[in-house]
Amino acid sequence: MEREELEYMVALNTIMMYNGKAARELIELRKSAAAVFALTRSDLMDIFGKSYTFFDELLNPVNLSLARKEIEWALSRDISLLCSEDPMCDYPSNLFECPDYPLILYKAGGVPLNGTRMISIVGTRRSSQYGATMCTKIVRELSQMNAGVCIVSGLAYGIDIAAHKAALDYNQKTIAVLAGGLESIYPVAHTDYAKRILCNGALISEFPRESESRKINFIQRNRIIAGLSEATIIIESAERGGSMITAALANSYSRELFALPGRVTDPLSAGCNLLISKNMASIFHSTTEVMRSLGWKTPPSADKLYGDKLFIAESREKEKILLALRHNPEIEIDSLIALTGINISTLSSLLLELELDGRVESVAGKKYILT
Repeated sequence: MEREELEYMVALNTIMMYNGKAARELIELRKSAAAVFALTRSDLMDIFGKSYTFFDELLNPVNLSLARKEIEWALSRDISLLCSEDPMCDYPSNLFECPDYPLILYKAGGVPLNGTRMISIVGTRRSSQYGATMCTKIVRELSQMNAGVCIVSGLAYGIDIAAHKAALDYNQKTIAVLAGGLESIYPVAHTDYAKRILCNGALISEFPRESESRKINFIQRNRIIAGLSEATIIIESAERGGSMITAALANSYSRELFALPGRVTDPLSAGCNLLISKNMASIFHSTTEVMRSLGWKTPPSADKLYGDKLFIAESREKEKILLALRHNPEIEIDSLIALTGINISTLSSLLLELELDGRVESVAGKKYILT
């Protein structure tokens, strides 16, 4: 891409950061970013039917000067500017499958964004030891299987940083997607991890330097996490929060989604249990099954050494029941219904079959346990 067109793209990305759909429509209509900046206010009114605040920014030549300075800053920091309109750059093809792909990505670090297997691991900022342990287990198994997988997350506290740290510890490539410009790491406490990631992965963002910090930035960031990866694994999450937004985005992009089940009484597992019960996410029961669901080859020893299933069941519904009982000893049938999403008549039949198989036992108080 010619330098002049890149300047217009950077300026457009900065001006219309939160109105990407309109920006993409303008580029498609006018065939280039430069042509967008040639529009008059009358032209813009004809296109959109009413006035928007970004009209003034598009008509202000100062923004092109700022874009030139932005490019010079990026070059001086060895930051690549990946433009969605430039077929010669390393802009990730996975993002083109998402209708809300960013115009520009800022990238620091050497890992390629195409031709690399990617799995996102995300979860609550207030993770438990169990959640952190599962992050480590998953990444360790991927490393042991030489799967060549890059771990994607958001550099936040809790599950995110546990996933990045495990990747670094086991020499797996990792990508941190930031909710602000690459000139400042948030949270500051993770600056050292960000430096390590640069040596075996990448930091990426769609936000120019000195971008205003807004809550919406984290939602914007989450869509890139979901869009970059072939699969997303939710480790722990409340029923509301950033991880649930990432899960919804992964679903909307038709990406594989897995959730780690937990106790009905554990608020950190409430979101994962909800995703499973509504069939929005598959139950995470082994790293091997995640790889197989993506059509990735696994070594012959994977099942024995790395991919032990939590249970073996003949049906998805039975697997849900067994997993619920594992994490919730002596659970009542009403709680089983809420956790699994299986209706009462089907659930009763499946419980009877599992009792006859010797896997489940009914106890006092109309509760069930694993045998």
